[in-house]
Amino acid sequence: MQTAILRLNCEDKKGIVYNVSRFLYERGGNIIDAQQHTEELDNRFFMRVHFDRREMTITKEQLRQELAALADDFGMETEISFGDERKRMAIMVSKYDHCLYDLFLRHQYGEIRADIVLVVSNHPDLEHVAANFRVPFVCVPVDKNDREAAEQRTLELFRQHYVDFVVLARYMQILSPLLVNAFRNRMINVHHGFLPAFKGARPYHQAYEHGVKLIGATSHYVTEELDTGPIICQESVRVDHTHSVQDLVAMGRDIEKRVLAEAVKAHAEDRIMVYRRRTIVFT
Repeated sequence: MQTAILRLNCEDKKGIVYNVSRFLYERGGNIIDAQQHTEELDNRFFMRVHFDRREMTITKEQLRQELAALADDFGMETEISFGDERKRMAIMVSKYDHCLYDLFLRHQYGEIRADIVLVVSNHPDLEHVAANFRVPFVCVPVDKNDREAAEQRTLELFRQHYVDFVVLARYMQILSPLLVNAFRNRMINVHHGFLPAFKGARPYHQAYEHGVKLIGATSHYVTEELDTGPIICQESVRVDHTHSVQDLVAMGRDIEKRVLAEAVKAHAEDRIMVYRRRTIVFT
């Protein structure tokens, strides 16, 4: 638990790795793992450092302050998180339960390094699922003529539960900038992704009727543009004429669960950095 993760990005130049390593060493930190990436087109350097701070003699706040001085010297954007401060996660869901169950079970098995503190839904159908895992469930109906009222209520619930990030586990509503801006790069969605992409109702039926040969799913951060936010994880599977609609639906559920879980784990472990419309996802 006495560890921390430092993420930074800046213009690529000589001496960054050396100075970051020296900074941590001089304060008693011991690097456990370090990864870096350079975006050649923009000459941008990205780095994630996981370090042990048991022998550090300064407080968290002092570490942040001294890190800010180093960041100024190199023009860095930095973020630091601490292993003893687990993120608080809220889930939004409608009626589909496969992603919700999967997240609860992975959390129960210790695969997700965050605490699920709240489930919000626009329908009451899945309240029993949250109850089985002893997580508060709140139904917030959405009036199509007054969506803002529902989002205001949801945002207040997130504040009351000190939510750090939100997961849309097949929440079948379009969100306004109110929620998107409040959780910029902290709200993860999953949706089916086909070639071509079939929108609207019964996408797997549409895919079957068009004889697709590939189905898949995408997890991404939510932005104002529907389903076009920075991509975190994608997966696909080949299908053929022998697969029924029911086969496609079942295979789609499995893919959706996996890509959403991978995105949630990566976010909880501070392995993602967003740059423009892209993500750098460290392993």
